[in-house]
Amino acid sequence: MVAGHESEADAGTGADDILDAVQALKSQYCQHLDAQDWDRWSSLFTEDATMQVGPNPESAVHGRTAIRRLLTTQLRGAKTLHQARDPEIHEEGPGQVRVIWRMTDRVATPLYLLEGAGFYEDRYVSTDDGWKIAGVWLHRSKVDLRPKSLLMRAILWMHHNGWLKRLSASADRTLGEALYVGLAEGERP
Repeated sequence: MVAGHESEADAGTGADDILDAVQALKSQYCQHLDAQDWDRWSSLFTEDATMQVGPNPESAVHGRTAIRRLLTTQLRGAKTLHQARDPEIHEEGPGQVRVIWRMTDRVATPLYLLEGAGFYEDRYVSTDDGWKIAGVWLHRSKVDLRPKSLLMRAILWMHHNGWLKRLSASADRTLGEALYVGLAEGERP
């Protein structure tokens, strides 16, 4: 259900139909992502879609192919559970809506377990093929990271204590971005 849905999108524009369509689309997004069904998942996006994970605009990925490559690489071998709920829909123009979703996710790899929370800010557009995702921006407000291996514990210790940065600034930065995806520098544990 949408709290406060009687809003700007309800002015006789078929807002309930739009809401139903984008809810179904986001449900498919989570299902196909967790199943790692990359063909179906990537078909939900427009060709020129954008995905930004975190507060840094420079981390944005542009284009359906690049988005697919990013997620298939990041989630290779992982077991995931993504949930989106409580959509807040805002009409942005004919055939364009922005929807904010509360989100939780769980990513389990052989090295660590990550549990996160925050929200998605998505843009959807109506196309000849129905509604498609034109943009996804993941904002995280919480990341709980639990290493599963001694190696990962050692790497995280080196990261948290500044040793990894001394050895390789680029490796430290890459690890920080991967671990704390969506958290700004000052919000990281």
